[in-house]
Amino acid sequence: MKPTLLFIFLVLNTSLSCAQVPGFEFRNLQYAEEAADRLERELGDKAMVFETIGNHDGHSMYLVLRGKTGTAEFHITESDYYFGIRGAAKFVIGGEVVNPEVRPRKQIVGTSIKGGTTKPLNPGDIIHVPPSTPHQIIIEPDKPYMYILIKIDEEPLN
Repeated sequence: MKPTLLFIFLVLNTSLSCAQVPGFEFRNLQYAEEAADRLERELGDKAMVFETIGNHDGHSMYLVLRGKTGTAEFHITESDYYFGIRGAAKFVIGGEVVNPEVRPRKQIVGTSIKGGTTKPLNPGDIIHVPPSTPHQIIIEPDKPYMYILIKIDEEPLN
């Protein structure tokens, strides 16, 4: 297990004494390792696979493995936190979404971003994407990237 995954799960989990708190969930390091390994086996030639860690009113957390570059995104009301776990990628932020398409849940997707800033992503990197900010993860062929995604002020799934 990479030290990065251990660190992130130690930071994100609180003590077991909170078990009596409604809505409390606990995931240990073994869960994290098994989930990460499971996603790597499931990826194949897919663009992305993920496992939901927690889905709550207004926020959620996912373990995500990307095998291919995804669409450019723009969330009108929600913000994202990305925590790099395994692999490397590039993150494009800012600029303008190319070929925008309005989606449910106050989201816009497109084919790419024009005029954004590109940052390298590596294990241990943490990114915050504020609401109404174009962003996209660029994956090199045959070099998957795994991260934890936390969505804040997430629109309801209905």
